[in-house]
Amino acid sequence: MTSKKKITIVTGPMAGHGGEESVITNFINHFADTYDFELYVSQMLGDSVWLKRLDERTQITIGTAGAGRITKAGKLLRYMWRCDADAVIVFTPRLLFLTNLARKLYFRHFKLISWVQFSINDYFSTRDRGYLALADEHLAISGGIRQQLMDIGINQSRIHLIYNPIPKSNQTILPENQETNFIYVARIQFNQQKNMQALFDACVQLKGAWALHIYGTDSTANQDEYRQCVAYIKRLKIESHIVWHGWIADVWSKIEHADALVLTSTSEGFGMVLAEGISRGIPAISFDCPVGPADIINKYNGFLINNGDVTQFATAMQKFVDRKVYFSATHVKKSITTLYEDVYYPRTAELLNKLL
Repeated sequence: MTSKKKITIVTGPMAGHGGEESVITNFINHFADTYDFELYVSQMLGDSVWLKRLDERTQITIGTAGAGRITKAGKLLRYMWRCDADAVIVFTPRLLFLTNLARKLYFRHFKLISWVQFSINDYFSTRDRGYLALADEHLAISGGIRQQLMDIGINQSRIHLIYNPIPKSNQTILPENQETNFIYVARIQFNQQKNMQALFDACVQLKGAWALHIYGTDSTANQDEYRQCVAYIKRLKIESHIVWHGWIADVWSKIEHADALVLTSTSEGFGMVLAEGISRGIPAISFDCPVGPADIINKYNGFLINNGDVTQFATAMQKFVDRKVYFSATHVKKSITTLYEDVYYPRTAELLNKLL
């Protein structure tokens, strides 16, 4: 019997309940019968419960919490000394630099693959972006990331556009007959990446019966982002329309009605929450930020708004409030067929077989 090839995944700090954790979990669990997996998490910033959902055969190593950059680098290099993987998939440019250094120092011959989950231009410095050229191959989760990789000089033949896998959902979340319900499912950030200030600026322009339901948490120690949001909506006098639900582990099971999912991020890597909502029949309104939403939103499932155009965003929301727009939940679900797992995994399996 032929032995399985081994894949090691190396990630940066993990908060415990983000999109990266979901992608890693789904990827490992799907391919666990085909490949042996090791996972190296440089640091756990929060809940580690998600690690228990990984296939039990997965070997997991956690880096040093609270350590300085040199200490963290040293631990990864020591870990790589015993690495016997056929391929190492790395999530950040700096970790890519270190794994490539280990490959040279220890005379290893594993294939080095990047799998960046964020907009390269928005998250990484010019120096760090340069480290991406050290990878042999690149997995791109959006057309925007593919273009960014090409813009820094990486040959298109080494870039493989795979997107991210979206589970098909049997759940369908429909509007209710009375009030128009918008949902926001993401971290609480006033004017950082998630840019909730722009969302509130759009909401203040709405007329009619509407509510914005916010599902998410503020990861700052003193809840600064949440406090800024609360103060701002009071200033806008829309606090009676805002419902705070906090972070909920299985959030979709708790959402009974929704007219549209809204996202005003300044950048994404893919926009997983958009696809998760669409898979449940919920249309989406999102800024056309770099990168990801343009790969997900189309005329069958929502509105892609010129990046930063709050007035246009409010106009799209108002169409839902006025019941002037209708998206069939069935058609919304079908609009992202190429992203669903039953299409994604065969495509990705073929690619991995070719690369390894």
